[in-house]
Amino acid sequence: MPRVYRIPYTGTLTAAGGDADLVVIQPASNKPCRLVGWVVSQVSEVGDAAEEDVQITVRHMTATVTVTGGTAVTPVPNHPGTDTAAGLTATCNCTTVATTSGASTTMEQLGWNERNTPWERWIPEELRPVAINGEALVVRMETTLADDMTGTLTFFVEELG
Repeated sequence: MPRVYRIPYTGTLTAAGGDADLVVIQPASNKPCRLVGWVVSQVSEVGDAAEEDVQITVRHMTATVTVTGGTAVTPVPNHPGTDTAAGLTATCNCTTVATTSGASTTMEQLGWNERNTPWERWIPEELRPVAINGEALVVRMETTLADDMTGTLTFFVEELG
């Protein structure tokens, strides 16, 4: 039976950093993962003068995936203390984007106006991206921000094993 985990993160998305991986999800052995959705917010940009539109992509990477920097985040089960701990690893806000020795496939291209907050995105079950051990799912901000922004991010992931 699949288990759903939350990956919560709050931090500064920087203008100096260029593109950033909002989350990199790497499944454990024999525990494929599916991206269910997210709630992304910003809590520091108010007013028309601060408004920005950013491009977000969902990527699937195969083979050797290298994740540099960012913050390791412990996935939270639906019933902490009772449910099984996740096998997957999650890294948020990587200012050096993940690379792979295999294929990097862009599965979705999305746009977000950061004043439209929170942004909830729920992926229909039949369209949820899947990764197995040795692969990764990446939600990447492809736009360099004009100025720093404090982001609050929660990603929802199913672990199928």
